[in-house]
Parts: sequence; structure tokens; C-alpha cells
Amino acid sequence: FSGIAATPGRETGERPPGDFGLAPLGFKPGAPAAFPRLEAQEIANGRLAMWAASGLLMQGCTTHQGGIENLMQSLSDNAF
Repeated sequence: FSGIAATPGRETGERPPGDFGLAPLGFKPGAPAAFPRLEAQEIANGRLAMWAASGLLMQGCTTHQGGIENLMQSLSDNAF
């Protein structure tokens, strides 16, 4: 099973879901007042990224080409 699912503290309630203690840029310890806004922005950007990824998957399923191939094809067809 996944190593992320087996991290300690999740079952006992010591940490919320998705909090793995990873803060590479140090925003959480340095600015506790701004952290809820940064957390909300992270969730919104994650949702936007999921929509973008699903769009690329649908594009690939319908055209049988990747995103870059479709972009190049569109640029060559329209010749701005």
C-alpha cells in the first residue's frame, strides 16, 4: 500500500488530511496569519490544475494526439 497513506498521525487525528509537514518555502512557520489565505490559494490552484489535466486527457482521447501536437497543428492550420 501507499507510503503516504501509512504516515503516522493521520489515524490518531494529530494532523489534518493532506498535511505531511512539507513546507519547502517556509511560508507556514514564518507567516501564520497569512497561512489560511495561502492554503486556500493552493487548493484553488490544485483544482485548476486538475481541470487542465482533464482537458489534456480529453483532447488526447478525442484527437489521438498530445497537447503539443495539437498546438502545432492549430498554429500551422490557422497561420496567424
